[in-house]
Amino acid sequence: MSKLLERDVWVLDRCAGCGLCIATCSKGMLYWDGEGGHPAKEMRQKTIGLTTIPFDSCTFCRAFCEQTCPRLHEWEGLPARQVVSAKTKGVTDSGEPNEVIRNLLIAGLSAGLIDGAIMSCMDGWTVQPLAKVLTSVEEVADCLGVQGLWVPTLGVLNEAVYERKLRRIAVIGAPCASEAIRTLLASQDERLNPYKEAIALTIATFCTGVYYPRPVFEYLEEMLGISRQDVKRAYASPRDKELRVVLWNDSTKTVPLAKIEGHTRPGCASCDDFLGESADISVGKVGAKDEHCTLMTRSEVGDQCLQNALDFGLLEVVDEVDEEALRRAKEDKERRDRAEAFDELMLTMLDALREPQKQAEVREKFVRLYEVDRVPERTEEGQRYDPCAGCQG
Repeated sequence: MSKLLERDVWVLDRCAGCGLCIATCSKGMLYWDGEGGHPAKEMRQKTIGLTTIPFDSCTFCRAFCEQTCPRLHEWEGLPARQVVSAKTKGVTDSGEPNEVIRNLLIAGLSAGLIDGAIMSCMDGWTVQPLAKVLTSVEEVADCLGVQGLWVPTLGVLNEAVYERKLRRIAVIGAPCASEAIRTLLASQDERLNPYKEAIALTIATFCTGVYYPRPVFEYLEEMLGISRQDVKRAYASPRDKELRVVLWNDSTKTVPLAKIEGHTRPGCASCDDFLGESADISVGKVGAKDEHCTLMTRSEVGDQCLQNALDFGLLEVVDEVDEEALRRAKEDKERRDRAEAFDELMLTMLDALREPQKQAEVREKFVRLYEVDRVPERTEEGQRYDPCAGCQG
C-alpha cells in the first residue's frame, strides 16, 4: 500500500469512500471493515522454517491505489455542454434524479451503448445499500435506487470487468466516484488498461455529502418509529435539505438533513464538487423546473447518451433551468469546505503550541489555504514578517 495514500488521505480523514483503491489493489490487501472512514489493510504472515514473521505484500507494488485515488489528484471541473430540465416519459412520469438516471440506462442498454452498469441499490432483504452490477433492462428497472447513503460503489469493479467481462460499463454514483474514474482514465500505467477500456460512461448525482447508513436507519427507528424492514428506498435531496424515505406502502417520510449531519462521512469535507463536474452526465434537483430535475452533460459521450434516451422516448427535456441557483449551490459547497478547512487549521495550530513538531504541518496547511508559495519568517530587512501589514481589512 502506498505510504502517500496512508499519510495524505487516511490519516487526514480525506478518503472519498469510492472503493476504487480496493478494486485496483493488485495484491488484494485492502478491504472494507464495516463503516470505517477508510479501507483496512490485511495483515499477512510468512513462515520461514519454524519462524513466522509479518509479511508486507505491498513491497515492490506499483501502487495502483495511489494512482487511482481521487483525493491525491486535483482536477478542474469539465465545462457543461448542455444544461436542461429533464423528466421521464413512458411507464413513469417523474422528475426524480433516480428515475431519470434509470431511463438513461435503459435506453443505453437497449441501444447497445452500454452493456452493464454499476450503481447503488437497496437490498430488498437486508434493506442495506450496496453496489450492484446490472446487465439487463429488467435489472435496472427493478433496482431500488439509493442516493445520499454511503456505498463504496467501485468496490464491485472487478466483478464487472473480470467476472462479467463487460466492455461498456456505466458507473453511477456520487461525484467522488466520477472523480475516481477520471483519475483512473488519466493514468499512464498500461496494467490499468483493462479497467480504462471497459468504462464507457459516468453519471453523477448532485451531492453535498453522503451519510453512513447504519446510524441513519437507527435514527429513523428511534426518532420516527420507522423499522428498517418498512423502508423501500431512501435518498437525500440537497435542494430541499432533507432525506426522503419511501416506504413499501408507497408513503414518504422526510428527515431534515441537519438532523443527521453528524453521520456524514468525514472525507466529504474534502470534496468541493457538488455538481459532478468530472462526470459525463450529472443529475440533481437544484435549479430544475417544477417536477423536473436538472441534467448536465460534459462530454460527447454524455450528449450521445442523452440524445439516445430522447430518441427512445424515455426522456423529455426543456431549456428552463435556474443557473443562478446552480451557481449558488456550488459556491455554498465551496464555502462550507473552506470553513471546515480553516477550523482544521485552527485546531492544528493549537496542537502545535503543545507539540512544536506540528509546526511544519501548520505551515503546509496555511500555504494550501491561502495559496501562497511560502510564508517567510522575516522580511528582506531582517524584521519579523507580518502577513497583515498593508492589509485594508
